[in-house]
Amino acid sequence: MIKPQLIVLAGLSFIVVGCSSHQAQQMGMQGSSVNNYARQMSNSQLCETYLGKRATNQTKVSLAAEWKYRKLSHAYCSKQENEWYITKFTKWLANEKEVEPK
Repeated sequence: MIKPQLIVLAGLSFIVVGCSSHQAQQMGMQGSSVNNYARQMSNSQLCETYLGKRATNQTKVSLAAEWKYRKLSHAYCSKQENEWYITKFTKWLANEKEVEPK
């Protein structure tokens, strides 16, 4: 017989994988600050910190400079924020390159 704890753990795993970054943030699962230099941040980290959704120890000037260098936009950040984790994982497994913002 399957133990109830295993069922709960499996259920929570499916919930986390089946949600987006935006949904995880609303549930309070992604509230830690980003302590990398702006050049070392991923695009999603840069979007979240530049738009004020996550705390960072970097200045707004350094975030803005990197934002402009990478040519990020609000539309690109919104799309990335609403993409499900399972989709991101599948793209990573398939080694699919991320579409660069225009």
